[in-house]
Amino acid sequence: MKSKVAFIGAGGHADAVLPILDKNQYEFVGFFDDKDIIEHSGYPILGKIKDVESFLNDQKIDAVFITIGDNAKRKEIFDGLKEKYYDALINIISERSSVLTAESIQGRGIFVGFGAFIGSKVKINDNTVVNTGALIEHHTEISPHCNIAPNATINGTCHLGEQVYVGSGSIIIQVKNICDQVTIGAGAVVVNHITEKGTYVGVPAKKIIKE
Repeated sequence: MKSKVAFIGAGGHADAVLPILDKNQYEFVGFFDDKDIIEHSGYPILGKIKDVESFLNDQKIDAVFITIGDNAKRKEIFDGLKEKYYDALINIISERSSVLTAESIQGRGIFVGFGAFIGSKVKINDNTVVNTGALIEHHTEISPHCNIAPNATINGTCHLGEQVYVGSGSIIIQVKNICDQVTIGAGAVVVNHITEKGTYVGVPAKKIIKE
């Protein structure tokens, strides 16, 4: 019997994730979202985000997945569910991705998209998004609540803190540490450790200083 799963968040990220959900294992039943809408992509809005717990308690659904791209919002929802419903937070891994070792998937609520590559000894932690065509090389660790955008490259033996966003087409060279709450702009090249939160852009990547 298939498990009933719903997504938290009815938007563009949900539309990217839904085709990758394993339909042999899960029956998709709809969305939870705080927008004033009644359906999304042909599926019903089951309730507001605050209603997720009651649906799980009443066994109307068996599992959930958070389809919100914003790291801070995704973290807020994940943290609100993890104590009581950690096992109900599923992973969605594309069959057309390359995850060299199953041990790389270290948590729950993880998405790995089409064409992504996750190398040997990599660790991907809770509630992280690895988008289409992203490449994460050997011995790199991605902390919880990160978002690796399409075609980003993270080379070997790097460490990303929590809530790091790595923009499309950006590159982090090998053996670099990135602290919490960093945004790396599209196409940026990170050649140094990043030790201060903020937004980094350019080649080489430099922090945007707000005047």
